[in-house]
Amino acid sequence: MAVIVRRLLVRQNFLKVKAEGKRAGTQGFVLQWLEIPDEEGLGVGFTASGALGNAVKRNRARRRLKAAFDDACRCNPKAEGQGRWLVLVAKAPIFEMDYKYLLRDMHKALAEAGISCGG
Repeated sequence: MAVIVRRLLVRQNFLKVKAEGKRAGTQGFVLQWLEIPDEEGLGVGFTASGALGNAVKRNRARRRLKAAFDDACRCNPKAEGQGRWLVLVAKAPIFEMDYKYLLRDMHKALAEAGISCGG
Protein backbone atom coordinates (compact mmCIF):
# COMPACT_ATOMS: atom_id res chain seq x y z
CA MET A 1 0.00 0.00 0.00
CA ALA A 2 1.31 3.43 -0.94
CA VAL A 3 2.06 6.09 1.65
CA ILE A 4 -0.79 8.41 2.60
CA VAL A 5 0.30 11.95 1.69
CA ARG A 6 -1.35 15.28 2.35
CA ARG A 7 -0.11 18.75 1.48
CA LEU A 8 1.17 21.22 4.03
CA LEU A 9 -0.20 24.60 3.03
CA VAL A 10 -0.15 26.72 6.20
CA ARG A 11 2.94 28.89 6.73
CA GLN A 12 2.99 28.13 10.47
CA ASN A 13 3.52 24.43 9.68
CA PHE A 14 6.52 25.27 7.46
CA LEU A 15 7.99 27.46 10.21
CA LYS A 16 7.43 24.76 12.85
CA VAL A 17 9.28 22.18 10.74
CA LYS A 18 12.15 24.62 10.19
CA ALA A 19 12.43 25.57 13.87
CA GLU A 20 11.94 22.19 15.53
CA GLY A 21 12.82 19.63 12.87
CA LYS A 22 15.88 17.96 11.42
CA ARG A 23 17.35 18.48 7.98
CA ALA A 24 19.20 16.71 5.21
CA GLY A 25 20.90 18.65 2.44
CA THR A 26 21.42 17.47 -1.10
CA GLN A 27 22.77 19.17 -4.19
CA GLY A 28 19.39 20.36 -5.46
CA PHE A 29 17.25 20.72 -2.34
CA VAL A 30 17.06 20.60 1.43
CA LEU A 31 14.69 18.17 3.13
CA GLN A 32 13.43 19.28 6.54
CA TRP A 33 11.31 16.92 8.63
CA LEU A 34 9.58 16.84 11.96
CA GLU A 35 8.14 13.78 13.63
CA ILE A 36 4.43 14.23 14.40
CA PRO A 37 3.18 11.15 16.31
CA ASP A 38 -0.50 11.89 15.58
CA GLU A 39 0.06 12.27 11.82
CA GLU A 40 -1.32 9.41 9.77
CA GLY A 41 0.91 9.27 6.73
CA LEU A 42 3.03 12.24 5.66
CA GLY A 43 2.40 15.96 5.46
CA VAL A 44 4.48 17.43 2.63
CA GLY A 45 5.21 21.00 1.59
CA PHE A 46 7.31 22.38 -1.25
CA THR A 47 8.97 25.79 -1.33
CA ALA A 48 11.39 27.86 -3.36
CA SER A 49 12.73 31.22 -2.22
CA GLY A 50 12.98 34.41 -4.21
CA ALA A 51 16.74 33.87 -4.43
CA LEU A 52 16.04 31.33 -7.21
CA GLY A 53 14.60 33.98 -9.49
CA ASN A 54 11.21 35.10 -10.70
CA ALA A 55 7.90 33.27 -10.24
CA VAL A 56 8.41 31.18 -13.38
CA LYS A 57 11.71 29.79 -12.08
CA ARG A 58 10.36 29.21 -8.57
CA ASN A 59 7.34 27.35 -9.96
CA ARG A 60 9.60 25.23 -12.15
CA ALA A 61 11.75 24.33 -9.13
CA ARG A 62 8.67 23.32 -7.11
CA ARG A 63 7.32 21.24 -9.99
CA ARG A 64 10.62 19.35 -10.24
CA LEU A 65 10.57 18.68 -6.48
CA LYS A 66 6.96 17.48 -6.65
CA ALA A 67 7.69 15.16 -9.57
CA ALA A 68 10.72 13.62 -7.85
CA PHE A 69 8.79 13.18 -4.59
CA ASP A 70 5.86 11.59 -6.43
CA ASP A 71 8.15 9.14 -8.24
CA ALA A 72 10.08 8.28 -5.08
CA CYS A 73 7.26 8.07 -2.57
CA ARG A 74 3.69 9.03 -3.42
CA CYS A 75 3.30 6.82 -6.52
CA ASN A 76 5.60 4.07 -5.26
CA PRO A 77 3.59 1.16 -3.83
CA LYS A 78 6.69 -0.07 -1.94
CA ALA A 79 7.18 3.21 -0.05
CA GLU A 80 6.63 3.12 3.70
CA GLY A 81 6.59 5.86 6.30
CA GLN A 82 4.29 7.90 8.43
CA GLY A 83 4.14 10.31 11.33
CA ARG A 84 6.20 13.08 9.75
CA TRP A 85 5.87 16.48 8.19
CA LEU A 86 8.29 17.08 5.35
CA VAL A 87 9.30 20.38 3.75
CA LEU A 88 11.37 20.34 0.58
CA VAL A 89 13.25 23.57 -0.14
CA ALA A 90 14.63 24.01 -3.65
CA LYS A 91 18.21 25.18 -4.21
CA ALA A 92 19.60 26.81 -7.36
CA PRO A 93 21.37 23.70 -8.77
CA ILE A 94 17.97 22.03 -9.20
CA PHE A 95 17.66 23.74 -12.59
CA GLU A 96 20.80 22.10 -14.02
CA MET A 97 20.46 18.67 -12.42
CA ASP A 98 19.56 15.69 -14.52
CA TYR A 99 16.30 14.19 -13.28
CA LYS A 100 17.83 10.80 -12.45
CA TYR A 101 20.30 12.49 -10.07
CA LEU A 102 17.50 14.51 -8.51
CA LEU A 103 15.55 11.30 -7.97
CA ARG A 104 18.60 9.58 -6.46
CA ASP A 105 19.05 12.50 -4.05
CA MET A 106 15.34 12.32 -3.17
CA HIS A 107 15.68 8.64 -2.25
CA LYS A 108 18.75 9.37 -0.09
CA ALA A 109 17.13 12.29 1.73
CA LEU A 110 13.89 10.40 2.36
CA ALA A 111 15.87 7.44 3.72
CA GLU A 112 17.68 9.77 6.11
CA ALA A 113 14.26 11.02 7.30
CA GLY A 114 13.20 7.41 7.98
CA ILE A 115 10.99 6.94 4.93
CA SER A 116 11.57 3.73 3.01
CA CYS A 117 11.17 3.99 -0.75
CA GLY A 118 11.45 0.29 -1.42
CA GLY A 119 14.74 0.39 -3.28
